[in-house]
Amino acid sequence: MNEAVLPTTDLERARHDLDHAGYCIIENIIPEGLLGRTRTRVDSQASAERAADLAFFQDGHTQWIANVLNKGSEFAELLVCAEESHDLVRHVLGRDYILSCSNAPIAGPGTQRMGMHTDQHWTPGIPREPLHYQRLGEMRFDNMQATTKPLAQEFLFPPCMTTLMWTLTDFTSANGATVFVPGSHLSGSQPVFDAPFEQAVAAEASAGSLILWDGRTWHATGSNSTTDEYRIGVTNNFVAPMIRPLVNYPYSLRPEVAANLSEWQKQLLGFTTWTSYGNEGVPSQHLSYFKPAKEQTGPLG
Repeated sequence: MNEAVLPTTDLERARHDLDHAGYCIIENIIPEGLLGRTRTRVDSQASAERAADLAFFQDGHTQWIANVLNKGSEFAELLVCAEESHDLVRHVLGRDYILSCSNAPIAGPGTQRMGMHTDQHWTPGIPREPLHYQRLGEMRFDNMQATTKPLAQEFLFPPCMTTLMWTLTDFTSANGATVFVPGSHLSGSQPVFDAPFEQAVAAEASAGSLILWDGRTWHATGSNSTTDEYRIGVTNNFVAPMIRPLVNYPYSLRPEVAANLSEWQKQLLGFTTWTSYGNEGVPSQHLSYFKPAKEQTGPLG
């Protein structure tokens, strides 16, 4: 499959696109009031971080607002605002998963296309000789086996993550909409970072939509050739519950933010254990809240 995916409101169609193209687009999914409030919060935070000399820019034109859950209640609300989004995450990852990170990228005029990559860039290939495998602890961007053309393989490492992009503005091919190589998630390989990839297509979507992709899908931020448009989104990256997330939320979340989380939000942010993972020395714990360091038992007797 090498055709661009079209926006839809049909969940079954979205699952099909996700399976076969590696990404899908659900339109008109963010509640209207939340869409406006979140866009306003992003604009205010971005301006304040620039004024305070705290802004992070990629290529000089794309401002990233990091760890947005600490920067406005709208972002935690966005996390659980649409059951359809979690239906699609479960379609890829199964029943249990946790948030790895949430950021707000603002692709301004002059943004150049990001290098093509996958979010699950550490995915190893499955070798014909089982003892000749690539060690996971040694996989980095600079030693990946990359290719210029995705070719479907019979045996694949499964998806361990999925990424959601909430569109706070229209995403167009002109203003830097994320570009994808449809079907590349079935290749079992990584793309050459700086290759042009003529087969890449833009995920165009109206404000209030959701773009969701398999962690193995080749993609990149598109180039913004406009003079006055800012392509603004919020990402939610989810991983399987045994995977180390990009952001340690129990450690990094501000106390006042954590105090206002719902039970579901706490579970999504890794405040509970999963089977024996994330436990406090009691391996049988499952979906139990672990104690913070200050409450852990120290030397006794």
